[in-house]
Amino acid sequence: MHNYVLLASENTGLHLRARNESALELHRRCDDNCIWEWANETTLSNAVTGGTISVAPAGTPPSAEEAAAIDAIFGPGANRLVPKRYALVDESHSSGLPRDQRIFAVSEAPTRLPSEHLAELENQGWTVVSNVLTPAMLENLIANINTVREQAADKEARVKEAQDARPYRSNDNVIRPRALMDEGESFLSMTPAVTQSLVNPVSLWLIENYLGVDSIHYCQGPAISILRPAEKIGENDRVEPGGWHSDYPYPLTSETDAHTGMLGPEEFDKLDASITPLYPDWKKRKARLGMQFNIALTDFTPEAGATQFVLGSHEFDSPPPTEINAVPTVAGVGPHKDVVQMSYPAGSGILYDSRTYHRAPPELNVSGKERWAMLTCIVPSFVRDLRARDDKVASAEAFANATEVHAALTRREIDDILKTLCDDESGVPREDIQRAIYGEA
Repeated sequence: MHNYVLLASENTGLHLRARNESALELHRRCDDNCIWEWANETTLSNAVTGGTISVAPAGTPPSAEEAAAIDAIFGPGANRLVPKRYALVDESHSSGLPRDQRIFAVSEAPTRLPSEHLAELENQGWTVVSNVLTPAMLENLIANINTVREQAADKEARVKEAQDARPYRSNDNVIRPRALMDEGESFLSMTPAVTQSLVNPVSLWLIENYLGVDSIHYCQGPAISILRPAEKIGENDRVEPGGWHSDYPYPLTSETDAHTGMLGPEEFDKLDASITPLYPDWKKRKARLGMQFNIALTDFTPEAGATQFVLGSHEFDSPPPTEINAVPTVAGVGPHKDVVQMSYPAGSGILYDSRTYHRAPPELNVSGKERWAMLTCIVPSFVRDLRARDDKVASAEAFANATEVHAALTRREIDDILKTLCDDESGVPREDIQRAIYGEA
């Protein structure tokens, strides 16, 4: 396994890319030429060209006082989010780079090359990307989520009591911390770890290349989902049929046009109008118009109730049929003969085509522990957002006022979150939020 890294310019957040063995440039997205690996303490080798660069440590880690101040702002462990920095000292390679962009923050890259992940996406419709969240990012995000849960313990207890009084059904037995929060709160505005994971430059490169577009956005705010252990007793220890679906913007099932019952006819007409000029037959599932990126905050395993899939179903001519939702899901039996679960560790994310049949199986979390994830849905920018954009708008407006988070992010990260989560219904960054952050439109 490789220990690949990315190098982001401290000044702009753009990533160091080897154009060839001797020439360097800066890029917003990270393909194979942006992947580096340590040859020794002062030398990095490019994964594609094999060319090397010389670097020297730049700056110092936070002092104990500074670390405590960072944790006080962003939550426990936030000081570990501060990256190590290195100056490029090899003049022969850096001649094409502006002098104010030769100090780089080092971050973990996926353990496999971007091209390998893209080949998997093209071949099978899904891939698992590692190191989307580092251990430090996981620790900090989980700490923030736990703080929200502790402050809303009574509300969460009522949610659990209602769930315990009914049988297992897909997308139930889940705690959604966003629903426990006060109006105007958002994890996006609590810690830079959320933005950093959502605009990971390798993930964005993969999504844009698979969808074949150069402009994408999240069609709703990121959702934290906590699957409770399967511990029901008595008459409620049974599984109701259903839950199999394709995701936005495709028809949910063979009986339902819209992805969700909350998307009424008027909203669905607007969605259709946003896509039809470019893809008149989009409901026939031939065009790539959406991807899911589910990032594990705890390990995903079959014992922990990992998502169930019918792999390869993104190439089927229709959404999930009546038969698959007519009886309780038993993998390998009847209409569920091809059902599988995917395992991947905390910090990784499974990226898959939204047409894929899938289901959340609350009855299968027999681990005795909660299973945590951050769920996202990505579409080309011309595709209308999901529902009335309520959570997305709230997250964007909370982020606009999160000045301390802005200061912890690079210009590239802020620009990308503006495009992907702070955009209007036309997929254009909102001018009011740009002004709030940059003082400019």
